[in-house]
Amino acid sequence: MELRCIIVDDDEVCRTSLQKFCGKIEDLEVVATCKSAAQVIELLEEEWADFIFLDIEMPGISGMELVKSVVHLPYIIFTTSRIEYASQAFEFKERIVDFIAKPITLPRLIKAVERVRELVVKENKTKSSEDIFIKTDGRIVRIQVDQLLYIETVGDYVMFYTADTKYMVHSTLKRIDERLQHPQLLKVHRSFIINLSKVVDIEDNTIVINKKVIPVSRQYKSLLLRRINPL
Repeated sequence: MELRCIIVDDDEVCRTSLQKFCGKIEDLEVVATCKSAAQVIELLEEEWADFIFLDIEMPGISGMELVKSVVHLPYIIFTTSRIEYASQAFEFKERIVDFIAKPITLPRLIKAVERVRELVVKENKTKSSEDIFIKTDGRIVRIQVDQLLYIETVGDYVMFYTADTKYMVHSTLKRIDERLQHPQLLKVHRSFIINLSKVVDIEDNTIVINKKVIPVSRQYKSLLLRRINPL
């Protein structure tokens, strides 16, 4: 699954080096780089990430102070040249995933990222909410799963369709599919995720939902049939 991260370090060389390493890890996107804790606090008001690479010693608010003062943070991987901070860092073990001493090596980085990946996968599997929250037109909207008909890729956007309205989200269907993890929703085509409870008819390689004819890719057909379990 794809992960999103933010790099926070006051040293430009460290930020650049870490970003290059991240580019070598499959399914890892660097959402942004920040040179201060204050900058990442502001960024998180508008953007989301699965985890943060966080330096500890920075001017103003230190990485440790950030973790102490902000309750709802993504997972944290501390990066620092001062290993004496390690014991203090793990006092916040709920969100602290790893502690990497500089200089950072790629194998060590991969190991830390895989720890985050395992936690995110586990977290997604335990979600049982019947609501989906999406960011559209500068606001966050809640959609009940039972109201959702299907989701469709439209250019660089993803459209969420209900019976009476539609919402546009700047994302990819792959990312949406990975984050939804809902038993009622199923990807049936590279451009479509459907609500299984809204299927009216299935014929050959098409599905009908609310008079919309939706294609079903061959690779998803057997999974679809297993999920609907026809008599």
